[in-house]
Amino acid sequence: MDVRFENFLGRELVLPGDRSYDPEEGLWVKQEHVGRWSVGMTEPTVLMAGTVREVELLVENGRDVTEGETVILLLTTKLKYIAAPVSGKLVFPEGVDSLPETIVKDPYGTVLFHIVSEQAEIGKLLDASGYAKALKDSDGARNPGGHKGGVSPTCKAVYAGIGEQSVKNGT
Repeated sequence: MDVRFENFLGRELVLPGDRSYDPEEGLWVKQEHVGRWSVGMTEPTVLMAGTVREVELLVENGRDVTEGETVILLLTTKLKYIAAPVSGKLVFPEGVDSLPETIVKDPYGTVLFHIVSEQAEIGKLLDASGYAKALKDSDGARNPGGHKGGVSPTCKAVYAGIGEQSVKNGT
């Protein structure tokens, strides 16, 4: 069952109930059929990252990876390393070059990679309602209005300081 999450950076989100979630990595995992799992970024992760500029594959297509192994580097406003949420054979989809555009437009319809494993264990992953509970303590949930600069004390101080600065020409 889908779960609604209101006021995440000023948006209402729908977390699909047909997948599992890794809140630490910001990933969703969906079993396509026995032994094949699709993995993508969650909408909250995409919103917090801002735009996705580039996707760099850090392992070869078809290679066996272990749970927690870094497999992708995303260039957003920061560098974001993506680790495999389960162990198995990693398979990248065709059209990897178009991933930056599609991740932002359709996070739940864009597959970053597939894991092929007959014995993948997703026990540590959360369902949609568990993921929603985990999000309640995130920066996006603490900024329900989606205010620029976020809600951390440091961000508030920086943006307040910028707003108070007076710039004079020629001095």
